[in-house]
Order: sequence, then C-alpha cells, then structure tokens
Amino acid sequence: MRFFRKLIFIAALATLAFKFGAFDKFGAFDAGPAFAQTESYRGQVARVADGDTITVTTEDYEQIKVRFYGIDSPEKSQEAGAEAGAFLYNLLYGETVGVEVLDVDRYGRFVGLVTHNGVNVNLLLVQRGWAWVYEQYCRVDDFCADIRVAQAAARQAGVGLWRDPSPTPPWDYRRQRRGN
Repeated sequence: MRFFRKLIFIAALATLAFKFGAFDKFGAFDAGPAFAQTESYRGQVARVADGDTITVTTEDYEQIKVRFYGIDSPEKSQEAGAEAGAFLYNLLYGETVGVEVLDVDRYGRFVGLVTHNGVNVNLLLVQRGWAWVYEQYCRVDDFCADIRVAQAAARQAGVGLWRDPSPTPPWDYRRQRRGN
C-alpha cells in the first residue's frame, strides 16, 4: 500500500512538473514555484540516517524518508559528519515533526522543510554549523536567503563544522571519494 501511495505521489509530481514547466529545455529538473507545498506530513522521527536525512512514521503509520531541503550536512565518514548526525539525533529522534514536501529526489526520498516545536530544523542545522547551504538545489528565494545569512553567521562564529577554518563541503567530499 505504501509503495503505491508513493508511486502515485511521484507520478502526480511528474505530471505537475511537466504541466508547469519544471523541466528546462535540456530536461533538467527545476524545483521552482510549481512545487510550493505539494504535500505535508506530521509524524514521529523513527530514524536519523545522518545529518540531513530522517525517517518519519506518519500519523497513518507510513514510513517516509525525508531529505532536508536546501542544505547538505557532512557525510558520516567525513570530519564533523558524526557530530552533525548526533546533533540531529539528539534533537529529533522520537520527536514529532512536521514535513512540508517540496520535491522527491532521485533516490525516491521526499525533500522538504522539517519543523519541530515551531522551529525550522533545516535553518537550525545551518545556524548551529552542522550543514551548508546546498546552492545547487536551494531555489526557494526567501528560505535560501535566510539560510545563506545563517551560514555566514555560523562561519563567522566558528561553530559546528566551521571550527575548521576551511572544511570540505560534502559535495566535494563525495566527488573526491568517487575519484572524479
């Protein structure tokens, strides 16, 4: 049942994407205004995979994987990766969160804004220095502007991953590990 619900949701997203022109002339996906708040969930955090991915058990007892929108935390095997994951685990594991889905990534995970007790957790992770702004995918203007300011402040304060004066962004770390 869960599989079919996700399949239907993904098909609906694809239909909307084509209808509202969310693909550019080369077929690349553009998560623009067409995807503003497509679906929302509320549930309990059942798993914290790393510093920017959680599994939520919804009120309907469905488990959904959620990748935090607009940010990228260090990989688990990367410096500060374990700390970023531990911060998120201590903050959210077993807690009730809200998820505003903005996209579905190539791995089938929902990509969204996560709130806990009225706090935007995506923004909080950047403020505390446990995530970078993921410029390649951050396209919601107001939100992305806010997290850019938060990142500059965290870097200036030297908190979280910014204790290292020149940390390696996770997208560069992944590319180096692949050998590209």
